[in-house]
Amino acid sequence: MNSFFETVQPKIVFAAGVIALALAIVAGCGRPAAARPATSTPTRPVTATAIPTPTPTPTPTPRPPVIGVDSYTTTVTLPTYPFRDFLVEQLDPLYNMPVYYFNRPAYEAEPRQPAPVDYTGVVLENKYLRLTFLPQLGGRLYSAVVKPTGQEIFYHNPVVKPSRYGVLQPYEANWWLASGGMEWAYPVQEHGYRFGLPWDYRVTQSATGAAIILADSAPHRTGLTVTVSLPVDSASFSVTPRLTNNAAITVPVQVWTNAALALSSGSMSPDTQFVVPTGVITIHSRGELGWSLPDAGRRAAWPLVGQTDLRDYRQWANYLGFFVANTDAPFMGAFNAATKLGVVRLPESGRAGKLFAFSAGFPDRSYTDDDSQYFELWGGANNGFWPEDDLPVAPGQSLGWTELWWPLAGLPGLTWATEHVAIALEQNESTATLAALVARPVTGQVRVTAAGALILNERFSANPARPLSWPLAAGAGPLTIEFTDANGGVLLTYQTN
Repeated sequence: MNSFFETVQPKIVFAAGVIALALAIVAGCGRPAAARPATSTPTRPVTATAIPTPTPTPTPTPRPPVIGVDSYTTTVTLPTYPFRDFLVEQLDPLYNMPVYYFNRPAYEAEPRQPAPVDYTGVVLENKYLRLTFLPQLGGRLYSAVVKPTGQEIFYHNPVVKPSRYGVLQPYEANWWLASGGMEWAYPVQEHGYRFGLPWDYRVTQSATGAAIILADSAPHRTGLTVTVSLPVDSASFSVTPRLTNNAAITVPVQVWTNAALALSSGSMSPDTQFVVPTGVITIHSRGELGWSLPDAGRRAAWPLVGQTDLRDYRQWANYLGFFVANTDAPFMGAFNAATKLGVVRLPESGRAGKLFAFSAGFPDRSYTDDDSQYFELWGGANNGFWPEDDLPVAPGQSLGWTELWWPLAGLPGLTWATEHVAIALEQNESTATLAALVARPVTGQVRVTAAGALILNERFSANPARPLSWPLAAGAGPLTIEFTDANGGVLLTYQTN
C-alpha cells in the first residue's frame, strides 16, 4: 500500500477497469479548454508620515511574542466532502507515478454533505508573517497572515470539495480541490496530479530564519520538493521548488506554483487591480463573449484591449488566463483598493508567470458552496502549458528555481516593486504622493527628481509593519524615484513616462 492509502484509508467503490490516461490540456484550471495546440531645493517640506493601517483581527489563540522565527503545529478543521472514498489509483507509466481518478457517478448517486475534518497545520511565524501549511492537502501553503494588520492574502474555500477541473480523461474523473492557498503543480500541466495527496515535511531552524521542506517523492519516479523559507526580519518569504527524476528514462515535465488569492475576506473583490509590468501577454484561455482577444496561444497587448483596461477587474467581461515571460515582467502582482492589501511575486530571471480570473459574472461556482471566487497567480519553470513548453529531465537530473512572495498591507496602491521596496505613486494635476513599504527594516535615502530637478532628498528609517509617505510637487514632468540603503546600495529605481 502506498502512503496515500495508508494515511487516508479510502474505501474503493469504483469497480472499473483501467481508465485511459491522457495528458490533454483542460484550459485554466479545467475551465473551458484552449487547444494544446541638476540639483535644486524642494519647493515645500516633505516629511515622511506613517500611513494608518486597518485594525488588526484578533488572533484566536494568544501566543507569546515571537522572537526570531517560531515553528509549531496546530489543528485546522475544515468541512470536507467525502471525496477520498471515491478515488481510484491508476499508474501513469511515463512518470511511474500513481494517479488518482474520481468515481463521480458513484459519488453523485446520493446526496453528500461535508463533515468537519481535522488537518495538521504546520506554522512558521516571525513578527511580520504567519504562514500555515497543510501537509495532508498536497503540502499547500494554506494561509499567509500579515500580522501587523491581521489580514489574509489567500482565498479560503469554506469547504474542501472535489471540482470538475483538472487534466484527467474522462473529464468526470477530475477532482481538483479549489481549497485556496498556494499549491505545487507537477509533473504535467495545469494543477498536475498531486494537489490533494499527503506530502512529507520537515522543519529546519537557524539563527537567520526557518524553513519547511515539503516532499512528494519516491524511488524510481519523478518527485518534487518545495522549500519555503521565512527569514527572521522579513515580511516576504521565498519558495524553491526542485523536481528530480529518479526514473530510468528522460521525462517531459511541467512544474508550477499556483496561488489562489482573494486579498479580502471570503471572496475576491471587484476592486482588485492587476499589476503586470509588460506590454504583451500570451493568451491561454478566454471566454467567448465580451472579448476582442485572440485565440489561445496567440499574443495580445497589455493592458488595453479596445476600450477595456485589463488591469481593472471590474472591466473583465469573461474569464481569462494568460502567460507572461519573466523577461517582459520582472514581477507580477495584484492589489485590492478596498482593503489596501496586495501581493507581489518576484521570480528569478527567466521564469514565466500566469494569471487567471473568472470575471464577476462567471456562472460556474460548483467548486464551492458559497459562490465565492478567487484569482490565480502562477510561477513556473515552463513558458506555458502546451506540449512544446515541456522540459525534458534526464535520469538523475533536477530542475528548480526560487521566487519571492511578498504580501503588502497598508499601501494605497501598487506601482512598482523590487525584493526590497514596494511603492505606490498617486498623481493628479495638483498633488502627488509617494508611498513606500519595505520588506526588511532599513535606514536609507529617498531621492525624487522631476525633469532632472531634485524635488525630494530625504533620509528615512522604515520597517515592514508601516508604510511611509511623502508629498511631492505635481505637474513638474516625468519623475525618477530612487531608494538606497545606508551604504548607497540601490533598493529600487522607477521612472514615470
